[in-house]
Amino acid sequence: MNSKHGAPHIYINGRFLTQRMTGVERYAWNICKAMVALGQDFTIVCPHAELQSCYDISQMDVVRFGHGNSHFWEQCVFPFFFLTKRHFVVFSFTGLGSILVRPKVMTIHDLSFLENPAWFSRSYYYWYKVMTPLAVRTSRHINTVSEFSKREILRFYPFLSDNKISVAYNAVDQDLFHAPTSPATSEEHFALTVSSLDPRKNFLRLVKAFEGIDNCRLYIVGNANRVFSQQEGMNKLPENVRMLGRVSDEELIRLYHQADCFIFPSLYEGFGLPPIEAMQCGCPVLASDIPVLREVCGDAAEYFNPMDVEDIRRTIQNYMRNIDKKKNMMRERGFQNVNRFSWQASAQTLIQLANKL
Repeated sequence: MNSKHGAPHIYINGRFLTQRMTGVERYAWNICKAMVALGQDFTIVCPHAELQSCYDISQMDVVRFGHGNSHFWEQCVFPFFFLTKRHFVVFSFTGLGSILVRPKVMTIHDLSFLENPAWFSRSYYYWYKVMTPLAVRTSRHINTVSEFSKREILRFYPFLSDNKISVAYNAVDQDLFHAPTSPATSEEHFALTVSSLDPRKNFLRLVKAFEGIDNCRLYIVGNANRVFSQQEGMNKLPENVRMLGRVSDEELIRLYHQADCFIFPSLYEGFGLPPIEAMQCGCPVLASDIPVLREVCGDAAEYFNPMDVEDIRRTIQNYMRNIDKKKNMMRERGFQNVNRFSWQASAQTLIQLANKL
């Protein structure tokens, strides 16, 4: 489906290609892949810097412009690319985008830095507190990843109107995440959790809950991110809790396949991608009872109060006691739930948006 005559050409802020693939980079990459699958013409503009090997750009039109891969490139170098361009729209899928480029759509994944500044380093908080409203005011449109995040954007930036914000959901990369082809087995019972180790992910309460659980281990995948405040207490773990650090995608999928359940104790999310990745791999999900996870996980998850260590523990113990009854039922509900989300549907939403601008 090539762009219709008269539709603006789509350019994508390609700074993400120079960064490791975490949540927001995975979103950008999968939208790009879905646009290719839909036959949509677009150009990725990225700096003359080393691109991460996890991105296969062989089927994409990628243009190099300027040097560096920092916010300086995004704000001060990237805009010069468009001095001679006409009739275009720029998508920034991983953050602010340049405030000097007006025909743009910026993506806000969440506003957790405004919800609780203490979760972040002071430099990160002040940068985004100042720059985000500037980027919002200089954007033609705002893209976000859930109805919850849309409500949050309207709450924190009430000068915006409802019709200036669209929702293009996250989805599962089905080329990567899949159910096991044969029954997965493990020599031990373990629960899995995956995320960066920052305070809003609430791992301290989850770890504390496991102090009272003797029939299941907890494996934690993820490294601390330097933008977050120091996470204290993660260096003294119970014997049944193990930190795995960063793992390869292949190892992560193996863990999803073998885990008795996936636990997501987060206090605040814009979407919450790991639970539906777990569901796609056939792993039952226990999750925080917060609005966005109710939106994303529906009736496919069991929920707990993320602020209550005892409730987290009870939910895990109840699941483990009844695992023979619950596991297959929750697996099937998970498979049904992930079908609600599609990268091609989200890409189509953004293509239609571009053609209206």
